[in-house]
Amino acid sequence: MGFKVDSSFLRFLTMGARGVHRVSDELRSMGFEPIELERYCGSNKIWATKVKRLRLPDLLCAKTGLRLEVRAKSDLKIRMSDAPNNPDRIWDAGLTDEDVVALIACGDGPDGPVPADRAVYFTVGSLRESVGQSKLGAPKSASEGAERDRTWPATVPSRPGRVLSVTEQKLVIMMERDEKAPRKQTYTLNGKHTYVAPGDTFEAEVTFLAGAPESMADLRPHLDRAYSPLDEISSEDAVDRYSAVKAIRFRPDLHARAVSVLEGLLDTEGELRVALEAAGSASALESARGQDYVSAVIWGDGPADLSMEAILILTELGTQFARDELLRVAGANEFKGDERRQAALWGLGKAGLGAYAELIPFIGDEEENVAYHAIAGFGPDTPSDVIQTLVELLLTGDPQNAPAASETLHVIGSPEVLRHLTNAAESNAGVRDWVLATIGRLSPDMVRSHLQGTPLLDQLAPMLLVSEGANWLSSESAMTDMAFLLKQNI
Repeated sequence: MGFKVDSSFLRFLTMGARGVHRVSDELRSMGFEPIELERYCGSNKIWATKVKRLRLPDLLCAKTGLRLEVRAKSDLKIRMSDAPNNPDRIWDAGLTDEDVVALIACGDGPDGPVPADRAVYFTVGSLRESVGQSKLGAPKSASEGAERDRTWPATVPSRPGRVLSVTEQKLVIMMERDEKAPRKQTYTLNGKHTYVAPGDTFEAEVTFLAGAPESMADLRPHLDRAYSPLDEISSEDAVDRYSAVKAIRFRPDLHARAVSVLEGLLDTEGELRVALEAAGSASALESARGQDYVSAVIWGDGPADLSMEAILILTELGTQFARDELLRVAGANEFKGDERRQAALWGLGKAGLGAYAELIPFIGDEEENVAYHAIAGFGPDTPSDVIQTLVELLLTGDPQNAPAASETLHVIGSPEVLRHLTNAAESNAGVRDWVLATIGRLSPDMVRSHLQGTPLLDQLAPMLLVSEGANWLSSESAMTDMAFLLKQNI
């Protein structure tokens, strides 16, 4: 449906994030230790304020130093975004020949994009060597900076099958067909290199049979390489230095020597994002100097995007310093109307520290976006005492806090929520309207199972007919589609 612009953008982000997760899982199974190098590449959370400098690959192996750019594709192709007239946005900006591009097919599932079981890997060097065979597509939207898709020739089968023969000119396969006999298929290579051999089997739409790059990347040799982040800190390349300072916090074998090195870098590093990441790693190792630097970036007069990046770093640390600083940002008058308050609450919630009790004062905040982020920050692991506090807010009937508490309990949606609400309904007969309304928004199957044979279930039965997921029009996708459609009324 053409009117679902926002939903389409979110689907694109979700596809990329899930692709990163699947590639990370595959790398771990091979013996690598991947971490996010580009912060939030594994998330579909949309922030308007994002640091723009220093283009980075998505993943870094903290053990071997291997760096990877991940591209999830609804139609598998060797394709990269390119802006030929912008040196900072060309397809290989910030990448070395040894860096790897991971391409992974992504299909549709009931809960959104579903990545394939495995990715396909090419070195950046092999793509550079064959870039003369690639083609640029039409410019994208103006909001994407006039970027274009650069696509390398490749052969991807539409059905599963088996390779019969391979020559320099042709590739012959036997392709399976639904309820029909297999059919022989011949591909003329036209200069493409084959990645399969006779007898190999392949999957539909997730396997490259041939392509312009000479070969696919073999990642196994990288496992024999020892990465030394402390040595890379002196590199002339800013991406090398950034990778090194970020990797250090994930390398316990280096922690004893790391703090003094990281603190020294704060005096000499000219690239602000590298210096901030060094301070973040130093903070993770309980360095007071690192903590002071992070705080100074948040509260100083520097760029807002760097201050935002410092807040996102705090969400990863899980320390008391991070908790205190995020709370300070969330309640700061100087950040009123600023996305940084929202980011601080997001970091206190399920995306970061899981400090759910700290979110409660903000669920009814006068800034709606702040309240939204506080509510959405709760997760199904919210502890019982926090749930009880939310139920007590519900019972006040306050026009600001009761709706917020109801929505929060709906977001948590756990059996523990239902247990507390049931207790409240049975012991507060005079003030239970909000309690009943909230129970009616929980999973119908869970409510019916928990309340089976009770008078309370009879009272709730009509509400359960229209609760989320109870009928075809109450699904999230249907409600989103209808909301967009009903706005088209002029």
